Amino acid sequence: MNYLKLIIFFTFLLLASYFANAKEIVSVEGQYSYGPDISDNVACERATMIAKNEAIRRVSGENIFNDTIEDCIQTDCTLYEKTWSSLGNNSVIKSTSNFTKTIVEEVGANTCKVKFDAKVEVIRENVNKDFYITTDFCINKKIFKASSSKSAKDGDTFKMKINLSKPAYLYVYGWYPIDNENKLVKVISYPQNTEVKKSYNFPPNGEAYFMISETNKQNFASEYLLLIASKQKIDLGKDVDFDEMKKILYDIPRVNWAIKRISYTVKR
Repeated sequence: MNYLKLIIFFTFLLLASYFANAKEIVSVEGQYSYGPDISDNVACERATMIAKNEAIRRVSGENIFNDTIEDCIQTDCTLYEKTWSSLGNNSVIKSTSNFTKTIVEEVGANTCKVKFDAKVEVIRENVNKDFYITTDFCINKKIFKASSSKSAKDGDTFKMKINLSKPAYLYVYGWYPIDNENKLVKVISYPQNTEVKKSYNFPPNGEAYFMISETNKQNFASEYLLLIASKQKIDLGKDVDFDEMKKILYDIPRVNWAIKRISYTVKR
């Protein structure tokens, strides 16, 4: 009888260990070469972004989603796509340590090299398949399917219907890396403390317009929308750091929230 109890006890420990969130520390490096039009700080931020993407990939593998930009023509678009896909990944960088940065000066272009240890946590909670978001994404009144490549021109009209499978609190953030690579910006300020029952139209009245910011010296921009539906209220500010957003979400039981990512390109 005691032998049977020991078997049951150790089996329980093994199962608990398996289903618990796993943490792993990995040493990663990233480098980014740049010309005189890019500052050292921006280049090193991109090198850090590359290293963080590598840390996630090494711990949880490569995730490919059908909501990425197919016509990737913008400088650093591939980097942005990998960073964007990491929001749907089940791994979170909880902290970094032993960070070093070196700028190598070369003829015609410099290179920023970074190296650090990343503490990555793999979330092993199951997703609630009955809790999800769908959208009707319209450009000039044309509806685009979720998996289709979305491209608009500066000044085109925009409207989106957000559909929820279950009542939830709705949060929508935009990522505009050409303006700020590290921050998600709140796009929709749905009335706080109010649940969306079934759907929400954005904008509520009329249409919005695609615009390329004046600071963008290129003729196009890759832009991204993050839709979050949560069964509980989330304390999110106007601007949220990329890594901080993942930490906030994964502090909530995974069955209680759903996300949808939307990518599109705006051209002049």
